[in-house]
Amino acid sequence: MAMKKILIPLLCGLLLTACFDDENIHADYVEYGRAYDTTSSDPVLKYISQYYYKYGKVLITDPDTADYMFNFQMKNKVRMVEPRQDQEHLVEALTFLKELFLDGYNDKVKKEVFPYAIIMADSIYDWGNEKYVSEYTASSYVAFLVNDEMLSKNEEEKVALSMEWNSTFLNYCMDKVGWTAPEEFYLYSDAEYGKKENWFITGVEEGDIDAVWERGYPIGKWDWNFDENWNRVYGYSVSSSRAGYLEKFFEFLFTTPQETINKAIQDHEKLKNAHDILDQALKDDFGIDYRTMIYKAKK
Repeated sequence: MAMKKILIPLLCGLLLTACFDDENIHADYVEYGRAYDTTSSDPVLKYISQYYYKYGKVLITDPDTADYMFNFQMKNKVRMVEPRQDQEHLVEALTFLKELFLDGYNDKVKKEVFPYAIIMADSIYDWGNEKYVSEYTASSYVAFLVNDEMLSKNEEEKVALSMEWNSTFLNYCMDKVGWTAPEEFYLYSDAEYGKKENWFITGVEEGDIDAVWERGYPIGKWDWNFDENWNRVYGYSVSSSRAGYLEKFFEFLFTTPQETINKAIQDHEKLKNAHDILDQALKDDFGIDYRTMIYKAKK
C-alpha cells in the first residue's frame, strides 16, 4: 500500500495547517499555553516556532504531565523531567537532537510521518517496564533523553545512539502509523514464517552467520530447541513473523557496519533482494537513505 494512502487518513486529524513566513509571523499564544515567535533572538524559541508553523507539529523543551502522560484512551506509563531551562543547555540539547535525529529526515517526512510532538527530557522513566530509557514512543509523541550524560557522549557513542534512535523511530512508524514494506520484501507469509523449519536453523555451527544470511535472514540468535524426538538441538533462532522480520532488518541496517552489510548482500542473493527492496521503500516512502541519515562522527 502506498505511503500516501496509509498516512493521510491516519494523520489528517493531527495536522495543523499554517503558512510559514518569517516576515509575517511574529508571536502567537496557542491554546495550550506556549508562545511562539519566529523572529525571536532566542535560537531555541525561534527554531521550535519555525518547526510549529512549518510542520504543524510541536517540539517541546519543557514537558509537563499534560504533554506526555495522557491520551484519549489510556494513561501512558512514563514519567519525565524537563531539561534545565537555561539557554546554553537548551541550545546544546537541541543541537544534539538535530544532529542525531531530526536532520536525517526531510520536510515531507516531518509533515506526514512525524508524531504530533517531539519531546526533549532530562530523564525518562518507563514505569511500565520499570527502567530509565533514552527514548520513549507513544501514539502522539516520541521523547528523547538530552541530559548532561547524553550530551557528553564521545563521537563513537553518538553514532551508536543515533542508530538506536532511528531504528526505534522506524519501528514506531511500523507500529503506530501502520507502515509495511512491499510484499516482495518478505520471504514468506506469516503462516510460513511461523513454521519451525523456517524460524529455527539447524545443522550449522555457532558463529556461522553466513548460514543465516544465505536463507535471507539479517540476524540470528544462537539458541537451542527440541527436535521431533525431544532431543535438544542447537541452531540459529530467526524471525517467526513478518513484523519480526522487518524489525530485525531495521536492527541489521542500523547496528551493522556498512562494510559488513555490503559483503553480506554481495554473497547472499535472498538477503540482497530483501535489502534492496527495503532500501528503495525507505527512499520512496520516507525520503531517507539509511547509509547517510545516521550521525557521522566528527574527526
